[in-house]
Amino acid sequence: MADPAITGLLERFKSPDPVSAWEEFLDQYSPVLFQAARYCTSDNEAAADCYLHICEQLALYNFRRLLKFKPEGPASFKTWLQIVARNLCIDWHRKRTGRPRPFKSVQSLSELEFQIYVCRFERGLTAEATLEHLRPVSPDLDLAQVEGAERRIEDRLSSRQRWMLTMRQMPAPASTTALISEEREEFVFQIPDLRLDQETLMASQQQHAQMLKQVMGLPKQERLLLQLRFEQDLSLEKIARITGLGDAQRVHRHIVAVLKKLRSAME
Repeated sequence: MADPAITGLLERFKSPDPVSAWEEFLDQYSPVLFQAARYCTSDNEAAADCYLHICEQLALYNFRRLLKFKPEGPASFKTWLQIVARNLCIDWHRKRTGRPRPFKSVQSLSELEFQIYVCRFERGLTAEATLEHLRPVSPDLDLAQVEGAERRIEDRLSSRQRWMLTMRQMPAPASTTALISEEREEFVFQIPDLRLDQETLMASQQQHAQMLKQVMGLPKQERLLLQLRFEQDLSLEKIARITGLGDAQRVHRHIVAVLKKLRSAME
């Protein structure tokens, strides 16, 4: 059954002045979007960039992506939004690092098996998370099928290919964002253990919580400034007219102050 609140919110996106609907959407679903961004990278600044990319793409062309949601469909709006956000994260990551070509050994997989390969081996999702991700488009899929496909895919991959996939899931060093290509596979001779230890994982989770707390704790006017500038890519002059701040220079000073506040809080 369609959720009347979601249906009403989507209808407001079609109005001549959808700003209030966008603000309400961000107030309610920013944690979902930021969680998707944070899952894509362990770097706080990169996660913030990814989050802004998600918001920008959702607002693009008069919220065309959001309006594609079918309230009568099998998935809830939150589940559907999580999938859309994760796909936008992948697009953001590919723009930064380039899109590695799939290994030849997996190019002949069926469409469903290839999606399982992407979720399990490229993105590192658990079997349960993979099932949750794919069930809206494959409602008959179950955990046994996911695990069976995983075994078949693993049989196709060499040990070096599995290592390369693991490397792609690791945060890139600050000095480079390059990925190891299949063509350079022969240069890989030693496979170091680069898995994060428990202490590092806990620190990363704490940073995530702190970042989310600081962003969501901003006053509504400050969040609106960031949303208009970085998510909707409006000019300083247009933001000044919308917010009543007077002129572009004043808007710029306010935005710089908000960014400094966030940076200082995170430090």
